[in-house]
Amino acid sequence: MNEDRRIIRYREFLVARDKAADLLRHRLAKREAFFDDLARRPVRSSAPVDRATYFRNMARRRPEHGLEPRMLWILATAKANQAERFGVGLAELLGCVNADDSARVHVALQETYHTRMLADVVAMFGLSVSVRPPRAFVRLMIHLMVSAPERWTLPLVGASEMVGCVLFRALRDKRVELFADEPAVAERIRLLYNEILADEIGHVGFIAARLDEHGRSMTRRLYARLASTLASQFSEIDALFGSSEMARRFSAFHLADAAAELPNLAFAAAQI
Repeated sequence: MNEDRRIIRYREFLVARDKAADLLRHRLAKREAFFDDLARRPVRSSAPVDRATYFRNMARRRPEHGLEPRMLWILATAKANQAERFGVGLAELLGCVNADDSARVHVALQETYHTRMLADVVAMFGLSVSVRPPRAFVRLMIHLMVSAPERWTLPLVGASEMVGCVLFRALRDKRVELFADEPAVAERIRLLYNEILADEIGHVGFIAARLDEHGRSMTRRLYARLASTLASQFSEIDALFGSSEMARRFSAFHLADAAAELPNLAFAAAQI
């Protein structure tokens, strides 16, 4: 199967998964139905959360010492939201979404929904995500990926999407330990993070399908070199998991295995 056919299949998958895309209104029909369903079944954590600690640490580059794991997890989710929101906003500001390419429209809108999903996770704890830019290195990476010509940056975008797959999966999995006493909260976290993770898997496969073998090889090399550096920009994740655990997760990532975990949600058009 050649690359063109793989991309066609991915477009078909996106239409089946998301239904109609409305770039002007930032809407995917099936995602709106998904959120409507969640709104009919609201979930709220009853665990006490120190709001002052949360907002104080949202303004810090590194978390305070001694934060309990739940707080670190919430902060990591909120700061992932800030990074996603920064990328989405910059891409829109610079007019980077090709409205003539349905796959890219769906991908761009999926990223917009990720910011909403991550904010909804944080909202379960009675908290909001303040509008702040991510750390300087993350901003620089996002600026480069959004503003430079795609033929130069596509391997870097692919590597960063691979890092996202690992980080989102790690945060999703951690819920089992952290929120076992609130099954409804743990399940809602799983549901929302699976939606994000499935999209990220699809984005990696879409990029792989647009690259030749040299480009895919470069993507793998960039991933190997940058994964730990990018993860370290989210200090809460480092504090929550430890660098050795994250290194193990990065080394173990395999796109086909990740897609197989979410057979009804994820589709990788090509392997990396």
